[in-house]
Parts: sequence; C-alpha cells; structure tokens
Amino acid sequence: MSMPEWWRNVVTVSDALDVTVDDDLSLVFRAGWLADAFVGVASELTQDQRQRVLKILEGVLREGSEDDAAAVATGFLDALLNAWDNGFDLGLVWDDLGPESQSYCLTWNQIWGIESPEWMVSS
Repeated sequence: MSMPEWWRNVVTVSDALDVTVDDDLSLVFRAGWLADAFVGVASELTQDQRQRVLKILEGVLREGSEDDAAAVATGFLDALLNAWDNGFDLGLVWDDLGPESQSYCLTWNQIWGIESPEWMVSS
C-alpha cells in the first residue's frame, strides 16, 4: 500500500517520526503507530514541529478522503487519547490541535463517559 502525501509530509517534519510500518497494515493501524511515535517524542519536538504535524492532520480531517480522515481520527487521535489515559501529557499539544481534532477528542470522551478536563473544554 502506498502512503498518502499527507503521511510523507508528517514524517518529514522530524526524523523521529519516520516510523517503519508493515506494508500489510491498514492506514488506520499505521496512523496509530505514527501517533505512538509522536507521543514518544512530543516533548523533544519543537513547538513548531508539533504544530506542523497536527496542522497537516487537521487538514486531512477537514479535506482528506474518507479513508484518510478515518485513519487520522480512529488511528492517530484515538491513539493520542489512549496515550493520555496512560500518562501522556495531552495538554502539551492540546492547543496545537485544530478545531476538528479537538472536537473529535471531546466527542469521543463524551461517548466513553470520560469527563474532559476544563483545559480541554475551554480551548
């Protein structure tokens, strides 16, 4: 499976994001791996790098194909929320997430009955 242009744009932001993924995996699973890599280096990336990554992904949510948007939402953002559940400081990147990404995360919290903290809701 070839990688979409947005994927190449994300992984070129930092060498730390250039993850090797199994070609047999769906784009959703690949996006989850990308999120894991992002979470692992988020505090080492510059704010500009974090913003660039999240802006690209926001664009995919807003204007990408249905498959690409699903990969970002159910692959990347779900993995980001899962990392938060496991101790990742989501506040580090929350303000850099675009409105569609934030809305998705807030909605997902609501669906799962997770109370979103004030810093998430007030953004």
